[in-house]
Amino acid sequence: MRIYLTSRLLAGSTAIALCSGPVFADITAQDAWSNWRAYMEEFGYEIQATEEAGAGSLAIKDLVATMDMPEESGQAQVNMSEMVFTENGEGAVSITIADSVPFSFSMDDGDEQVTANIMMTHAGLSTIASGNPDEITYAYGAENVTMALQDLVVNGETISDFSGEIAVNGIDGTTQFSLGETMTSKDSMSAEQLSVMIKGVDPDTGDNVDFAMTLAGLNGTSEGTMPLGSFTSNPSAMFADSLDLVADFTMQAAQISAAFEDEEGPGQLNLTTGPGAVDVEMTDELMSYGGKITDVAASVAAPDIPLPIDVTFGELGYDFAVPLKASEEAQDFNLGLNFTDIGLSEFIWNLFDPGAILPRDAATLVLGLSGKATVFQDLVTLDENMSEAPGELNALSLDELQLSAAGADVSGTGSFTFDNTDLVSFDGLPRPEGAIDVKLKGINGLIDKLIQMGLLPEEQAMPARMMLGMFSVPVGEDELTSRIEINEAGHVLANGQRLK
Repeated sequence: MRIYLTSRLLAGSTAIALCSGPVFADITAQDAWSNWRAYMEEFGYEIQATEEAGAGSLAIKDLVATMDMPEESGQAQVNMSEMVFTENGEGAVSITIADSVPFSFSMDDGDEQVTANIMMTHAGLSTIASGNPDEITYAYGAENVTMALQDLVVNGETISDFSGEIAVNGIDGTTQFSLGETMTSKDSMSAEQLSVMIKGVDPDTGDNVDFAMTLAGLNGTSEGTMPLGSFTSNPSAMFADSLDLVADFTMQAAQISAAFEDEEGPGQLNLTTGPGAVDVEMTDELMSYGGKITDVAASVAAPDIPLPIDVTFGELGYDFAVPLKASEEAQDFNLGLNFTDIGLSEFIWNLFDPGAILPRDAATLVLGLSGKATVFQDLVTLDENMSEAPGELNALSLDELQLSAAGADVSGTGSFTFDNTDLVSFDGLPRPEGAIDVKLKGINGLIDKLIQMGLLPEEQAMPARMMLGMFSVPVGEDELTSRIEINEAGHVLANGQRLK
């Protein structure tokens, strides 16, 4: 549930940081303040402030927003000297905050006490609230918002040689928020660039760290309904019947560089990417997550790696969906992986294949699985000490398999159902029934090349060829097919020949 807790902190920080953009309808300064305060309180913050009403305005003085961490492990706090809500005469309210806003975070896990003080500054920050008192929209924009670490204290000692900063440029977005029996929100945001910098000495290990990340062309939307209340002490309570969230995020490019030095020596990581995307869906019954990133180039050097490693990917992708709620009925799930056009530098190839015997085409791995499972207990409230499985597998399909590398290719599809009442036929595992079809191309050629390179001794290659002959049927030059079946009696067959 760390993702949930982090999102609560960031949501509150964003509400504060971007409290100042345009929208139109009839609300008062008091309406906007009451809505904003309710929003923060629903995200787990306790608000203390002094209100000073004026003609068409409301000044909030000495505002302190505090959030307790789970299990009394710490606290997050935001302080603002003044926050002003001003009615602009068009039924909307302008919101302004101080140029500098201090944040503080304190954590105590019993072994280590950490306190961090952060200063938020901004340029061109503007927020306007409009709508009606029950559903207010905040439109915001800023040239720049920066959060910089002011000081870090670990176990009472100030860490002087450590710095960090997060900066967002070219921000534009809207947030619509309403409270009733549930909390409903709709958000849209874009930013030209987000950058993160961390530099200094790790207080735990003493290692030097120099990390920088830049994301460009950011866009994100989210819409959903959440149950009311703060869930910092019980995050699983968020997955109530009313939960229904959908979000997506895209970027156009990313660049990461990290230099480090430990007792074994220095190291370096450099990474660049093209466009990427993430999609999330959460309800009380389902969690679905997917993402991809394209045009990835990575270079790594480490003390225990004498030479740099350079790798490229055309695309890295993944997706999964898992049922969360217990049910007597079988529920759908899926898992997908997509690693395409994986390339190694000529330098790496030459280390183990200086004669260029192997084809150096880009490698690919694509895997798609789907199936049905019966969930016995809600997954968000699982007992960590439970000894029994929280569910059972009812069906599994191999929707797609593609593995290609070094001139060889393996592909396949298939599906199985599982009889969970028969745990005898397969030594304690549910008895499967179904079949899988596999195609292999270039496998014998790859074996020949590995023998030629001296990586595979001839005496070890012979058993591998025999196994291929037992489980496959030739259909062309260095092309094989194989069909593995398990029937209702528990018999295992390869291309019609019984093996078990």
